[in-house]
Amino acid sequence: MARSVAQEIADDLRDEIQSGRLAPGGLLPSERELIARYKVSKTTVAKALAQLRAEGLLVSEVGRGVFVRSVQRLRRYGTKRHLRSGRPEGTAPLEAEAQAQGMVRERHLLEVATIPAPREIAELLGADEGAALVVRRHVLTINGEPAQIADSYFLASQVTGTIIAQLEQISGGVHGELAELLGHPQMRAVEDLIARMPTPSEAETLTLPPGTPVVELTRTIYADERPVEVTKFLFDGSRHIFTYDVPMD
Repeated sequence: MARSVAQEIADDLRDEIQSGRLAPGGLLPSERELIARYKVSKTTVAKALAQLRAEGLLVSEVGRGVFVRSVQRLRRYGTKRHLRSGRPEGTAPLEAEAQAQGMVRERHLLEVATIPAPREIAELLGADEGAALVVRRHVLTINGEPAQIADSYFLASQVTGTIIAQLEQISGGVHGELAELLGHPQMRAVEDLIARMPTPSEAETLTLPPGTPVVELTRTIYADERPVEVTKFLFDGSRHIFTYDVPMD
């Protein structure tokens, strides 16, 4: 199937962006310059730019022009990030990763509430649907920009009356507090990832340009083979690299 002229222009500009000839944060040639370069109409150029905006490659700033979207990706090490021996004491995994990569991570606690367990979370925690859970909801920023949503669920019977059930930040993260409460360290985590497009509210919370996918990660943490925490993460797909070091022998 033949590609339209607008698609061909979008392909050409995308190649310039991906090759670095149009650098992240750089100003795109003006509409007039693009019309002259490709010898096409204003409408054709507009369609090409709309395609690249939909892919999350361009951002428009009123009165300034169209820019190549500049995004620094945080590498998330899925296999070893929870090892306590691999990070400074009292430092949460994401905080340690961000520091090692020259980035600043901040955690913003939005809500702590007791809710009836949704079916999926209940199954992962080995609880009855509708059982009382405590949920802690966060937005996490990298270098001041929203990058993740994280909702962590705990059995209310285990954490009610503790700091985990209170609207307070927990220094060093919740895992140390949970281990002390249960009298047993967390031993392993199981993660499931899916990629999808965001809902309108998710896109608004993460300030996502049109066309930006998200990665939904569901993590279940076990202590002594008992599930004790489930966290639903939602990552801005353009701001993260997921790295897994998998032994083959």
